Amino acid sequence: MKRGIDTSPGSEAKKAKPGSEAGDSELRLGAAPVATLKAAASAARAVTAALLAHSPALTAPPPRLAWGLDRLVLDDRFGEEQLRSLLQAGGSDLPETIAGRRRGPGASSALRCRAVLSLPGGVGQGIAAGVGLAIGQMHLAATFDQSQNTLFRHRVFVVCRGGALPSGVASESCSLAGHLRLGSLVVVCCEDGEIGTEDTSLRYQSYGWSVQHVSGCDELALLAALEATRTSEQPTLIMVRTVESSPSASSVDRTEDCTGWVSQGAAAASAWLEQLKKFGESHAEEHAEIERRFSGKLPENWREGFPEYHVGERAQATRQYSAKVLGTLAAALPEMIGGSADLTGSNLTNQAQLKDFQHNRNKGRYLRFGVRESAMIGICTGLAAYGGFIPFCSTFMNFFTYGWGALRLASKSLAHVIYVATHDSIELGEDGPTHQPIEVLAACRALPNLLTLRPCDGPETIGAYEVAMRDNSGPALLALCRSGAHTLEGSSAENVARGGYILQDYDPALVPAVVLAASGTEVEICAEARALLQSIGVGARIVSLPCWELFEEQDAQYRQSMWQAPNSATSGVPPMRVYVEASSTLGFHRYAEVHVGMTSFGASADGKIVRKHFGFEKNAIALRVMEALKDKGHILPRSYRIGRFGFCKFGAAIGAATTQ
Repeated sequence: MKRGIDTSPGSEAKKAKPGSEAGDSELRLGAAPVATLKAAASAARAVTAALLAHSPALTAPPPRLAWGLDRLVLDDRFGEEQLRSLLQAGGSDLPETIAGRRRGPGASSALRCRAVLSLPGGVGQGIAAGVGLAIGQMHLAATFDQSQNTLFRHRVFVVCRGGALPSGVASESCSLAGHLRLGSLVVVCCEDGEIGTEDTSLRYQSYGWSVQHVSGCDELALLAALEATRTSEQPTLIMVRTVESSPSASSVDRTEDCTGWVSQGAAAASAWLEQLKKFGESHAEEHAEIERRFSGKLPENWREGFPEYHVGERAQATRQYSAKVLGTLAAALPEMIGGSADLTGSNLTNQAQLKDFQHNRNKGRYLRFGVRESAMIGICTGLAAYGGFIPFCSTFMNFFTYGWGALRLASKSLAHVIYVATHDSIELGEDGPTHQPIEVLAACRALPNLLTLRPCDGPETIGAYEVAMRDNSGPALLALCRSGAHTLEGSSAENVARGGYILQDYDPALVPAVVLAASGTEVEICAEARALLQSIGVGARIVSLPCWELFEEQDAQYRQSMWQAPNSATSGVPPMRVYVEASSTLGFHRYAEVHVGMTSFGASADGKIVRKHFGFEKNAIALRVMEALKDKGHILPRSYRIGRFGFCKFGAAIGAATTQ
């Protein structure tokens, strides 16, 4: 239902009698949005026509190889119908929508380098993406353009309706755009009566924007406003007053104009490609770098310099392992650009010591987003859409929910972005339930097209980054811990690409009784519980599942091999499956019958105390396994029943084994 319009059955009957004060009020409230909506649609046609007349390069269909020409974003697909009709009249068209696609080889190429990006993500999301496109343009212009060369001197236009401007994601993005003085960014807003009662012009001027007002019926004034943006050193907001047009005014045949714009757009693309060719003749190395980056290919030696992690070394948090890997990548690959939402010191995302991107230093590749999670994620989607970049961004895992709408859009759009989500569970400790993610891991796994990777140690962290870099068919999120994690025996960077693997197998001298599966920090706890269980004669296997999505892509035989006992086993009883993770148990049923997870919010205390309180330590896990084995009628090992422990309670048995 459109806001303010009651379209439910019998809605007319709900109104007061004609002539009454209440009835007149409701009629006004119900009718005004309809008229405004029609006027906004008329203004959208005027705006899209003016944009094509002003910048015919926007007519180029994909694949668009003229990367340095103007870009257009349709926020929440506003104006798409009007723009499509104009392009079709000129013999061109809009590409298919990016919504609903599934990740797979080459899928993300549908997003990159489009002349027109129509984003179905909710009002305001397109503005954030536009900010990302403008940052990409200004960075590449500062990196590759010289006085005689203007490969990347272009503008980024965003068309939106008035309701987009008060949105949180637009407000966050636009305040940052004003601070960074993104002069190439132009937002054209068709007023629709949903801005509210605030002074939008004053607010945007305070952000550092240039604000202009024109009538949707005055094409010359609109063209003049667009022309004025060519030399602006500030982002520009053009507010288009909507005036309801007559049917004849909105149906003027512009076929001849459209054909001319499409022809001019093709000529502009050819001219740009010729300019790129001449640039290559005098700057062969830079030309090759541009070609490589926009092709989406990584250099052959991109993994050189990765750290090595070995069993027996001092434990580090996976966020610390990540810092070294990401630092190596960012230092070696100029397409890596990104930052943190005011938590660089905790997320450890600038070990490469990249220079900040600022209004007077556009060559910088580190973005200080501030506490703007929605804008941060949306801006990175824009950077990915530009082409030639692999953006990354970071905050605490719990705070990715602040930008959930932007994360959904990135997943729908198959944007190749790397999200670094640190402090991934209750073991972050003293900050308490406000910072401790319980449901977030399950929510990320539920989001289509998003790879959620939760490595358990250094080698798996390397493997997670290798997956995130190589698989450019969509976004990837790395869930990283705060506390120390030792490098585990059997850990493998290569096996992360399979989503799950046997980290430590059964002792061949014992009857296989249990499979302990986990991800992240809890894998090490399970390994400790396995040693404890095997010391009392219970055969246990450890399966690490760093990425459920990748594991589900493996063939059935491989997946089943994780849970089946070896062929040599003679008990005839399938091993019991236990899944352990310090998060919501939603989804555990896929892999296990016994679930050790969180069913409440966390608590504020030292991380080790919190972990022990909720049962995430080796003694508690081993005890839970033994109780479950007994409940399911498994025949317990003789050494457990009578041997050195005698007939004793489970807790005493585990305690005795721990002591020994």
